[in-house]
Amino acid sequence: MRPADIFRFSLRALRERKLRAVLTIIGIVIGPATIVSIVSATQGYSNAATSRFSDLGATILYVSPVGRGFSLTTSTVSEIQAFTDVSSVVPYQELSGQLTQGGATLGVSIFALDLSKLNEVFPSLTLQQGALPAAADTVGAVLGNSVAFPNIKDATNASVSSVVVVSGVRTQAFAFFGAGGPESSSGSTHSFVVRGIYNSFGQGFNINPDDSIFIQLSAGQQILHSQTYNGLIVIASSASTVSQVDSELTTAFGQDVRVSTVTSLLSTIQSVTSGATTLLLAVAATSILVAFVGIMTTMLTSVLERTTEIGLLKALGQSSRGIMVAFIAEASVTGFLGGLIGAGLGVVLSFFVISALSGSLRLGGLAGGGAPATVLRSGVAGGAGFGGVSSAFSSASTLTITPAISPELILLAILLATAIGTLGGLIPAWRASRLAPVEALHRS
Repeated sequence: MRPADIFRFSLRALRERKLRAVLTIIGIVIGPATIVSIVSATQGYSNAATSRFSDLGATILYVSPVGRGFSLTTSTVSEIQAFTDVSSVVPYQELSGQLTQGGATLGVSIFALDLSKLNEVFPSLTLQQGALPAAADTVGAVLGNSVAFPNIKDATNASVSSVVVVSGVRTQAFAFFGAGGPESSSGSTHSFVVRGIYNSFGQGFNINPDDSIFIQLSAGQQILHSQTYNGLIVIASSASTVSQVDSELTTAFGQDVRVSTVTSLLSTIQSVTSGATTLLLAVAATSILVAFVGIMTTMLTSVLERTTEIGLLKALGQSSRGIMVAFIAEASVTGFLGGLIGAGLGVVLSFFVISALSGSLRLGGLAGGGAPATVLRSGVAGGAGFGGVSSAFSSASTLTITPAISPELILLAILLATAIGTLGGLIPAWRASRLAPVEALHRS
């Protein structure tokens, strides 16, 4: 049987049994659709997290005191600064309070630190308006973009030289992953003159610039009447030395401090993503097995129904090999069509998988290669952030996620479905090829 005849044989068989062919193809579609959607969505999430957290500083380590028996002081800063692989140490005090803007009250975090060094921590953080307050300025402040422009009902925007009033100001006990910190707090009211406003930054690690107010360290010390710190931002000389600095900190301070790094969090995210992908692919493998059984059953039924046709073909001189190839081709075409439709469906479903993870799906814009971008909002009203930061901004930091759809993934899904179809058709094709002409015509 010539290739053209085999192709026509396969298509005619599918056309004559449309309902069965459609149901078989639907059974095959589930596998590749699941694989494409799950792999592209989880890989897209992993890529977005990797990219975002890499931007937050692969050389940054956050050090916080654990319990009440240990405090971070200037001597601690000097000791860490002396480490060989440490390029800089930025101590900070963290406070919290309620900011009233217009008719809205927002929960905010206030970070007191040397503002001239903030760009070492967040290199891409830039001023949109104004300038940094002087080191001795105890009333000047720089507002994060979401603080200055809250974009919520009844709230007014701030501007440079305006005054913002924060009530209930007190020390924010450091609560990063259960770490404790110095508890002190007066719940006093303080006014700050807006010296500058930062551009939107996006999701931060431990400190979210968009949702915070920044003041000079001298201002924080004056408010708290304390020279101790809630935390230290340690900047390693390079990304490759972060683990060494982490080890030195543990050796020097033991259980008195908790050290967290961007790379450790990223490693955790990738590990969780990998585990979830493996679990979901196991589900996809089950659907592929079902498709394999389904296509084998369909082809066996087809062989029984076409016994007479097989007998006639053999009586007219068609070889057993030709019959076998024809049935295998029919199964392969069925698998290919199922894979092609499944891969396309998987591309669409990947956006809804991300939507289910993030809670919001935006199809209006294009991101990356012309694909719709999905926004995962990390800010939750009144919720605690990485540093125990309370946020009331509906437009809080975002992580843009685009499914990682690659030609290789699409091709793999189609080839897998085609292979399953081919393997499912082997036994029925073999049985068809073994039928003797006389026996086949006799059964009819």
